[in-house]
Amino acid sequence: MTLRVRVHPAAEMECYGRDHVVRLGRDHECDVAVGQDRIEGRWTVSKVHAEIRWDGSRWGTLNVSDKPGLLLVYEPGYEETPLESGRAWVPARHRWSYSIGRPGHQFHVVCSTDDHRGPAGMTRRLVTPDTHGKGVLEEEPTAGIESVLALSLTPLELDVLVSYYSDFMLLPRPPTLEPRSHDEAARRLGRSVDSTRKAIERVNDKIGRFDGAPPIATGRNVSAEIGRWLARTGALDPR
Repeated sequence: MTLRVRVHPAAEMECYGRDHVVRLGRDHECDVAVGQDRIEGRWTVSKVHAEIRWDGSRWGTLNVSDKPGLLLVYEPGYEETPLESGRAWVPARHRWSYSIGRPGHQFHVVCSTDDHRGPAGMTRRLVTPDTHGKGVLEEEPTAGIESVLALSLTPLELDVLVSYYSDFMLLPRPPTLEPRSHDEAARRLGRSVDSTRKAIERVNDKIGRFDGAPPIATGRNVSAEIGRWLARTGALDPR
């Protein structure tokens, strides 16, 4: 199948096959060109900053830049994480993004694929130098990966869930990631606050039946913990 890549906020997507190594950087010959302007007189993106390649089962990313601290990786449900030079990373789910550059002057690249095999990343790969200074791949089990949940929701309950937690699906990561209030969720739905609260109470009851669900998912509670869990498990998924 394909890897789909776009530079945020543009809507156009470029598609790549498994045999293609997708290069991100400021060089015009890169597949995804970003950071071609100097910021305060300095380059903040390398000519080739990162490579995305198929490893036989999943799409992985390698930071090939010599500029430290200028690449962040993010996927819904997880923390935004620095990916340092020489290190590799494999996303757990099928949607992720990169933030490249210095804070306040970052370029965002969004990726999606239907080509990942299995419920989630089986390993996260880290590259560390050996005694000869060469990169060595290490495999670290990915913790806390859940299969996609099949929550049985009514159309109203699904709309309510999205009205509270849709920001947790967004790529790139919003600056603030919190669920909406009962009042704001109700306004988005065009329903009364009481009706919205009753619906989220029913949704929490269904969430709470799954092993590993956040303990706070009871009554009419809403929280970032629930939102991250929903995104991480795939219960909040644009597909």
